[in-house]
Amino acid sequence: MNATSSGHAVIEQCIQEEVNTMSSLAELLKKEQSALVESDVSLLNEYIQSKGQLVSKMSELERKRNTCLVELGYKADIEGMRAYLEHAGNVSTLAGYWEKLLQISQQAKEVNRTNGTLINRRLSINQATLNVLQQNNPAGSMYGPNGQSTIKNTPGKGYIAT
Repeated sequence: MNATSSGHAVIEQCIQEEVNTMSSLAELLKKEQSALVESDVSLLNEYIQSKGQLVSKMSELERKRNTCLVELGYKADIEGMRAYLEHAGNVSTLAGYWEKLLQISQQAKEVNRTNGTLINRRLSINQATLNVLQQNNPAGSMYGPNGQSTIKNTPGKGYIAT
């Protein structure tokens, strides 16, 4: 097997692994969305860890594929991949995997965007709730930027906010 056919095999293997990994990531993002809607913090923590591992694996596979593209004389980007597919010939299966990867990636991007919106909405609700609680506190803010209580018990003066 020469360097060129070896490079082709590595690219094909990377794309197949990318499709599998991105499919797992897309499915995990859907589960994350359900956990966000249901406010299931324990599941969210589990999903965050798994998501990090999958994103890391995707980055590794992309780097590997891009390295092979460069070794074969193509740019290490989406345009380089398209040029590779045009010139490689006889790679209809590979082109199908590539299109599937792009499709799944777009779907995952949209679910991730929606999850971000859900998270921002939840943060806004939490901030509004905190603001209401702080308004009802005659001493002012209960917590400072470091998360520590700003209310101190001063002998002879009662509780005061610092």
